[in-house]
This record gives sequence, structure tokens and C-alpha cells, in this order.
Amino acid sequence: MFPANNVWNTRVDTLPVDVNSAAYIQSMNATNPKLHPDFGYGTLETGGMPYNLVPGTQAKLPVSFYYSGDPGGYPIPSNVNIEEGSDHHAILIDTTNCVLYELFNLSAQSSGWQAGSGAIFPLNSNALRPAGETSADAAGLPIFPGLVRYDEVLAGHIDHALRVTADHTRNQYIWPARHFASSLTGTQYPPMGQRFRLKQSFDISSYPAPVQVILQAAKTYGLILADNGTSWHLGGIGDLRWNDTVMHAMTNVTGDNFEAVDETSLMINANSAQAATGPSVPSGWVQVVSENSGKCLDMTGGPAATWQTDPAQQWTCSGSQQTNQQFQFTAVAGGYKITVKNSGLALQPVNGSSSSNGSVIEQWSYDGAPYQLWQVLPTADGHFSIKAASGNYCFDVRAVSKSNGAAVQRWSCTGAANQKWSLVPVN
Repeated sequence: MFPANNVWNTRVDTLPVDVNSAAYIQSMNATNPKLHPDFGYGTLETGGMPYNLVPGTQAKLPVSFYYSGDPGGYPIPSNVNIEEGSDHHAILIDTTNCVLYELFNLSAQSSGWQAGSGAIFPLNSNALRPAGETSADAAGLPIFPGLVRYDEVLAGHIDHALRVTADHTRNQYIWPARHFASSLTGTQYPPMGQRFRLKQSFDISSYPAPVQVILQAAKTYGLILADNGTSWHLGGIGDLRWNDTVMHAMTNVTGDNFEAVDETSLMINANSAQAATGPSVPSGWVQVVSENSGKCLDMTGGPAATWQTDPAQQWTCSGSQQTNQQFQFTAVAGGYKITVKNSGLALQPVNGSSSSNGSVIEQWSYDGAPYQLWQVLPTADGHFSIKAASGNYCFDVRAVSKSNGAAVQRWSCTGAANQKWSLVPVN
């Protein structure tokens, strides 16, 4: 479903935790209800979300909408499978032209087909729906790409995010969602499009093999909030090969085993589902190398310095024994904490909350203050920009210098070479 660089197909296991994660999890019920497969043993109509494969020659029929819908006709076969229950979704996949058609509350009337809403998604495109427009799902997103399918579980891996619902959502949406369906304004409620993932620390080894496949996908690719409904319900396709007793083991997983993810670093264009596909942030100690000079981020006091106000500069890269040139990027709520190996202190702009251009980067005791949090954003040419979590300020080598001793400061982000860095693991 969709190009390989689509946000649905993008890993989120190394992204930072969203600053509102704890509140979101609590509002979605941290311990009850539990993770639940909204699919199982049965036909496509009764065991989960139905879908229909149709050829390109299938006649496209007009559909009238009482909310909104894409015009142009929908390839509805005479024996169309429609979801049972209140939503009556119909999913139609034109396998000749690679186009996905989705309808909400489809029904046959004396005057023809009627639905609440409908959307058409070319599956070879990363285009999003116009901002503010719904689809067959409340978030304005496609449904089918996020469904669990038996053939994926049988293959042993799911390589995309999963669709999840929440009983309370906010009256906002975030990328890649395009629509909300709530009047709640509290920031404790997650917006449509919010990404969640199963915590890496959660042990899945004791679960049945099919459940492990789904839980691993929840760790690696996460869940995308796409509709209102019972919290922690996963969408999927009904199949006579599902074993409901085996799948019920999933209900031992509770909401507090999840965390909300900050995926802002993936967005390239607000109107496109294409995700940034640059290098991932290493988890161990790295040297931070300037693209402009080829020199390393360096704490001026040398390997023995542990003083809190020791400022940062660039200097010729030394070997692995030079611990004042080694840093670790740790995902925390709101961004990344950057730790200096020889001191154990964290990087921040001088004077802490100063918001002016030219504030030199220094080391200081970590207390989780907003100015100690950083976004690590892949660039198109395979480097990273290191950006303040709040404000448009980036790590910058002063005066575009290539000399030893040039200060590393915080400066308005420009995308220039002196603001691009490589993260090189230390052996």
C-alpha cells in the first residue's frame, strides 16, 4: 500500500516520545480497555473490516453523499462486501489501476447508492486529502493500509503502521491526518493522526507467534489514531484462519504499555504523506561531525573537563579515547537529550532559556528543561540538523568557519552546510 517512503510504511521505533504522551495514554484508559483485535475468525463480512478486489473494467457507479465524498464514481460490484455493524464501510481496490476506493455507511437506496462519505486514493501516490476533508475514516486517512491481514502475520512480519481508535479525541488533527471529529478541546485528548508505539521494554516473547508479529509491528511501525471508537481497538481483516483463542492473548496488553510518538521529524511537506527517509539516530556514543569542516563537535575543556559551563566548539576529530568529542542522543518526551560522555552533562544554549541568535552551546546538569531538548532531523543529503525542540534554532558553526576552535552556537535554521552534521558511531 502506497510508496515505500509513505508515512504508513515508515518505522517510528527510534523517534522521541511526544511531550503529551502520559496525558494521552491516561485519557485513552491506561489499563482498561486493553489492546483488542477488532477482527477474527469469520468471513470478510463478519470477522472484521471487509474489502473487495475489482478489475479496472468494473463499472463505476454514482454515489450520493450526505457528508462529503470524492466525485467520479465507485467500482461497486453487485455482490459488494459491506462491513456489518454501525459503520457499514466498503473498501474497493481496483487491482488493474492500483486505486483504493473507500466508503462510509454505504447502502442501496431506490435511487441508487448512498454513503456518508467516500474517498479515492491512488496507491502509487503520497498525496494527502485536502486539509479539513474527511474520508471513510474520521481522520481523513485511508483505512485499508492500516489493517492487520492474515497473510502478513503468516509471513512473519507486518511492515506498516496499524489503525487504532480512541474513545475520546481532541478537536484537532496532526500530520498525516486531515480531519477531526470531536468537540473536546482538552490537551489531554490525542488529536487525530497521533502516532503511538508499544514500548521497546515490553517483553513480547511469551505471546503466541501470530500475536508476536502484531506486537512487533506495534513496536516498530506503531499505531495511527484514525477514528473514534473503543480505545486500543486494532482494525483488521476477518479470515477463517484466525484462531480467536490465540488472538485473545493480545488483550493482556494495556494502554500503559504504549507511548505517544513525536513524528514531526518525518514530515517533509504538510500536504504529502512522504516521510523523511534519512539515516536513523544511533543509540550509542557518536562523534558529531560538521559537513562544512569535517571537524567534530568538541567540549573545549578537553577529556578531563566536567565543569558545567564548558562551551562547545569544533575541533579536529580524535580517536575513541577523546571522550569530550563523544555524545549520546537519548529519546525523551519532547525530543532528544544530548549527553557528553566525559562529563555526563547535557547540551543546552548558554544562559539556558536565552532565545537570541548566537547563544553558544554549553554543557549543564540535565533537568529536562525545554531548552535542553533537541530535534534531530534528517536532511535530504543524508546528514542531520540538530534543532531546538522549541523555536527555529539549529546547531551552527559560527561564521561558517572551518578552523579549530570555532564556536558551536544556536542560530536560526538555514539548512546551510555549517548546520549539517553526521552522527558517526564510536567503535
